[in-house]
Amino acid sequence: MKKAAIIYLGLFVLILSASKGPDQASGSAGKSLYDSAKAKDRAGAYITANNLYKQARPLLVSEGNPDLANQCRLAIHRIDKILFEYNTTEAGVRTKFKELWPNLPESRIVWLLSRIDHLNIEGADYYWSGFVNTTVNLDHSLLARVPEAVQGYNKFWDGLSPYVFGPPQNSGSPYRKPITYIGNMNADVPRDKLPGTGTLKIWMALPIITDCQTDVSLVSINPPQYVKHPAIMDGDLGEIYVEVPLEQLIGNLQISYQFKFTHFEQRFTMIDPSNVGVYDKNSELYKKYTASGKNILITPEIAAKAREVAGSEQNPYFIARKIYDYIVHDLTYSTEPHMAVESLGIAESVYVHEHGFGDCGGQSIYFSALLRSLGIPARATGGWQLVPGVGGDHIWAEFYLPNYSWVPVDTSVAQIGLLPLGHTPQQSQTYINYFFASMDPYRWVIQKDADVPHVPVPAEPISSSAYLQEPVMVLETMEGVPELKLDQYFKTTVAPAP
Repeated sequence: MKKAAIIYLGLFVLILSASKGPDQASGSAGKSLYDSAKAKDRAGAYITANNLYKQARPLLVSEGNPDLANQCRLAIHRIDKILFEYNTTEAGVRTKFKELWPNLPESRIVWLLSRIDHLNIEGADYYWSGFVNTTVNLDHSLLARVPEAVQGYNKFWDGLSPYVFGPPQNSGSPYRKPITYIGNMNADVPRDKLPGTGTLKIWMALPIITDCQTDVSLVSINPPQYVKHPAIMDGDLGEIYVEVPLEQLIGNLQISYQFKFTHFEQRFTMIDPSNVGVYDKNSELYKKYTASGKNILITPEIAAKAREVAGSEQNPYFIARKIYDYIVHDLTYSTEPHMAVESLGIAESVYVHEHGFGDCGGQSIYFSALLRSLGIPARATGGWQLVPGVGGDHIWAEFYLPNYSWVPVDTSVAQIGLLPLGHTPQQSQTYINYFFASMDPYRWVIQKDADVPHVPVPAEPISSSAYLQEPVMVLETMEGVPELKLDQYFKTTVAPAP
């Protein structure tokens, strides 16, 4: 009987295996393509991997494997962000160089190519799309051939000069000269740019209450029925969360809201370095803002650099100034591929440390990591810069002194003082000095620090876990990255109240 049972069991297994068909018995065609895509992905062959994921996804759907099909979608989104930002070949860079600087020597071109961020993808170097910005900051002599950049830097200088060159403040409150702002966000997304089904989830920026930003309010939002979480303006990240059920959307998606806040100039020129106070190392503030994080990551190499820059100095005020000067003078300013950096799993602080350059966000995060490694609380804060005519996304930093609260620094705006814009050395140094422990009132603070989680937490990876400056979107039914496809239809303006 036992032998007969074994024979029958063997026959049953054979019949069951045959009933599955050749694909399911040995692995489906969709799963096979997915495995190939994943192998290419791990090897950094992103173009081939992306194509394989795109082939695998519809097969997996038809084969009844929605979970793996969704993994394909997320992988496609991640790779799309990488390829979107690393999108220029060496030939393309050289063509642009020839257009802007026809007499640039080959030796200089080779040097610039070695410094501009690039990623080797399947045997070819693909350069960061912001390579012109990197180039003129690597070699200031080339700036004159990019007049729009010169014009922008001059607007910064001229707009900030009344504060930079104003009289210092040696007593009283550091908060003065407030400006009240009105902000408006308007979205008008054509219906045919959205899928017919699914729920579009959006996290949108709001101002928050800080020492230098007060009278914060959400004036209005339309339509209110999309709001799924109350507006947050008294926490670490200002945002409003909405959900749009696309099955119910007939015409264009239209969302609008208005907010208001007052922002002060900060002048901490009254600081007495001999009386900065003593840190309470058991406090929540100290533990939170000296910890290593996802983007403000403290590595042994970053800690070693901080010790090198600080030297024998023990006073946190003077250490912060040394770190500030190191970043301003020794790190090159350059815009960064933030979406790609996020998709590649690279911490922002590590990216700046390893590349020797960074933009406002990267520098502020690096400043914070360096100080935190030395036991000085620091954070990357900000949201927008509102200098008339040159407003836009911006992040700066703050470090904490017990007897004075959070002290602002802005290394990247300070670097404008290094550019050949026709100013005297004394003017340039005054400009650089201002942005250590002082800050203009042309600011909109959205976040107190990098790495602050959204509420609710997105169920899948987003374009940046470090910043909320433009709307963050998740839409599982959309082919393609929602921010890349829809961001152009969201417009935010912030201006002084009449």
